[in-house]
Amino acid sequence: MEIEDAGPEKPEGWLDDEPEEIDDPEASKPEAWDDEEDGAWEPPMVDNSKCEAAPGCGEWKKPMKQNSAYKGKWHASLIDNLNYKGIWKPQQIDNPDYFELEKPDFEPVAAIGIEIWTMQDGILFDNILIAADEKVTESYRETTWKPKFETEKEKQKSEDEAAGISDGLAGFQKKVFDLLYKVADDVFEKGEKQPYITIGVLVSVAVVVLSIIYKILFGGKKPAKVVTEESKSTSNSSDTTDQGTSGAKEEETDDAATTPRRRNTRREN
Repeated sequence: MEIEDAGPEKPEGWLDDEPEEIDDPEASKPEAWDDEEDGAWEPPMVDNSKCEAAPGCGEWKKPMKQNSAYKGKWHASLIDNLNYKGIWKPQQIDNPDYFELEKPDFEPVAAIGIEIWTMQDGILFDNILIAADEKVTESYRETTWKPKFETEKEKQKSEDEAAGISDGLAGFQKKVFDLLYKVADDVFEKGEKQPYITIGVLVSVAVVVLSIIYKILFGGKKPAKVVTEESKSTSNSSDTTDQGTSGAKEEETDDAATTPRRRNTRREN
């Protein structure tokens, strides 16, 4: 909370009657200004040049300071509720069916089932040990599992080098698969939260893929040409006309060939 500071006084030379901003004396009303349509014209405001030489202009007000006596908004103090008994819980009693076995009678373990969800192949499980003593498991790990693991690791490295797989390519491949796994996880997570949107996206992708396949399989074939009876009759009539015309020409040629040439008379000579 702030209050007025009673210490400071108004500086000498303060111009109480001078405003901090005045109308621009150099501004003029535009010629195209219409008071009826545009309203009364007002010149733009500029800083008062008289205030630059003086300590200040306008009404002087004392500065504000923080109130050291302010303690904030009052609230009633809180006390413990004598009637509060806490959150209710049902009463606990001894379970009459509870019992303990000093030596459980289990069947011999013949197999172990492992359920794991992964998108990476080549994962194998072997050397499964069940023991009650942690020292036994540590000893087995150091003497059996670790040497075998190191041997398999060196063998895999030599196979990769023989196949020509460089470290850079392997690292790039790992980054690509990590990115794909991350995208798949995000898609499944969003699919659980927004199933309708996920179904719509999957349907849209399926429609696009099917459209592309249909275009590839059936888009390039041209429709078969349909020959109607009318076109057949027109073709037959044109062939007949051509044959008749050619026959007439042949007859005229034969007549011209069979007609003997007339001899010229003396007068014609």
